[in-house]
Amino acid sequence: MTLRLTIAVLGVLLASAATAMAGGDPWVVAHSRLSYPIYKPAATLGYKVSSFGYQACGGAKSKDSMYATYGTYKGVLLSQTKGFGIFEGSPAICSNAAGWTAHGTQLIGGVKASLGVYCDLPKHCSLAQGVKNGFILLWKRGTTRIQMDSSHLTLAQLLTAARSLKPVT
Repeated sequence: MTLRLTIAVLGVLLASAATAMAGGDPWVVAHSRLSYPIYKPAATLGYKVSSFGYQACGGAKSKDSMYATYGTYKGVLLSQTKGFGIFEGSPAICSNAAGWTAHGTQLIGGVKASLGVYCDLPKHCSLAQGVKNGFILLWKRGTTRIQMDSSHLTLAQLLTAARSLKPVT
C-alpha cells in the first residue's frame, strides 16, 4: 500500500514539475510531446487559449495531432462564438473541416495557404460571408500541416494571427 502511495505522489510531483517547467504553457508541453515542429500564434487578437488538446488520426492509438482554440471559438458556420482555432499535425491534421468555398490563396510565412469560407455545400459562399460563416486557411510549413479557422473575425484579423505563428522551442 505504501509503495502505491509513493508512486502516486511521485507521479503527481513529476506532472506538477513538468507543468511548472513549461510555465503552465500547453504549447511547450506539446512541443516536447510531439515529434514534429509546432507553431504558436504570437498575435492572439487579445484572446486567451480556451481549449488545448490532442487528437488521434483515424485508427491511430497515439494522439499525434494538436489543436488550440482562442476566445469563445467552438466551431464555425453560423456559430455565435468569436475567436479562432488552430489545428496542427504531421503527416496529417486530425480534424475534419466542414464544407467550404475556395477563395484563392494568401501568403503565410512565405508559403501559399488555401483560403476559404465555410458554407453549406453545394452553395457557393462569397468572401464577404466569411465573417459570419467563418474563414479557413490550410497550408504546410515544413513537415507540419496547419489549419486555422475563425468565427466572427475579419479576414485581416485571421491573417494577423496566422502570419504571427512562431516555432515553439
